Amino acid sequence: MKGCIHVAQITQTPQKGKLTDFFVGTPAYNNDKDYAAYAALTAPLNMFFLICLVLHTGYLMLFSFYGIFIMQMFDLVGVFFYATFVILLKYFKGSWLPCTLLTIGELFLHQICSVALFGLDPGFQYLMIPLMFLSVFISKKGKTIRLARNAIIFLAAVAFIFLLVFFNDYTPPYELPVAINRSLLIVNCVTSFLATAIYSGRIVTSIDTKRNELNLSVDQKSATIEQMQNKIIISFANIIEARDGSTGQHVLRTSEYVQALTLELVRRGDYSEQLTDRYVRNTILSAPLHDIGKITVPDAILLKPGKLTDEEFQVIKSHTLNGKKLIAESMSDIEQEDFLTIAEAVALYHHECWDGSGYPYGLKGEDIPLCARIMTIADVFDALAAKRVYKAAVPISEVFDMIRSLRGKKFDPIVTDAFLAIEPQITEIATNLADNS
Repeated sequence: MKGCIHVAQITQTPQKGKLTDFFVGTPAYNNDKDYAAYAALTAPLNMFFLICLVLHTGYLMLFSFYGIFIMQMFDLVGVFFYATFVILLKYFKGSWLPCTLLTIGELFLHQICSVALFGLDPGFQYLMIPLMFLSVFISKKGKTIRLARNAIIFLAAVAFIFLLVFFNDYTPPYELPVAINRSLLIVNCVTSFLATAIYSGRIVTSIDTKRNELNLSVDQKSATIEQMQNKIIISFANIIEARDGSTGQHVLRTSEYVQALTLELVRRGDYSEQLTDRYVRNTILSAPLHDIGKITVPDAILLKPGKLTDEEFQVIKSHTLNGKKLIAESMSDIEQEDFLTIAEAVALYHHECWDGSGYPYGLKGEDIPLCARIMTIADVFDALAAKRVYKAAVPISEVFDMIRSLRGKKFDPIVTDAFLAIEPQITEIATNLADNS
């Protein structure tokens, strides 16, 4: 029973603001898919037409007071048209096209009113109206562009009113006191253009908001795709690493080492011209792919616990060339060419040495890409500090001593200094991500 009374009370509660919402509220059809981009446009357009409706109703009363019949009829038609615009805009379901057509129709009606009411000659000042409307489609990106757009809107409004009021010969088709006639002209221009300015401002806000929403949506989708891509890359790399008896932690550890080392180089200001945000990002993303070429190495060689023969070592060394080839072939559809370039370099050159003693090409010094020089020290550190099927793990403190002794020989001196500077961080990564076995 209480529930029924409660429902009845809710049903009988009067809804407030129906009249206001009818004229200035956003129509429900803004939820239509094809109108989503202009959801904030119809409310100010309703307001614009409503102001014109009130303005011409005032003209109708004024001309009725002075008994000017022809102008009464003319404004009666104007009131009819503006009331029709308000109703059509409220209930005409469709895309943004009806709004545009109604706006264009109002511009012509406004010019006809100006000519008929005040005897004004159509002139170039009316071009200020479409100029102002067109300016709202200028993107708000950049302070200079925003200032230019606002300047166009402001100057167009001032020029229109100033030229129309003070530099236009007009001969009204009726007799009114000069002061009233001039006041009527000024009120008409200022009020109409003020409404237009507010309307244009709302369009600007609507379009800019939609641009921002679209940009945000694109950024979010790009981030999602990038996360999926990273997970696929890491999963693929883990499968490859698992073939040589690893738990897959090698991929995670070396990736963490590369990230920590690269960010330390940035912090120190080393190789600042090369280490752009994009280069840093792509180097970190490429780290899991450094040994992708191992998938081409037979298990008998990859899992051999003893020393490799010269022929077997040549097969092992081929994983760098094959890794570069696999990345080039399997990721050719990726649009980010700079990522592919770095990923290929990491796979191909991560066994090159600073002194030229590495493979596959025996490159020396800065001829080796920076991303590969970063990967080299991370890969060697983990190879020494982790247990493998063919060796026991070396204590981390001893590994750092070995890294220090190879500075300027196997490793880039600058990269080595940065690596040694973050020894506690590297040690923490190695400990937290240690293999379980």
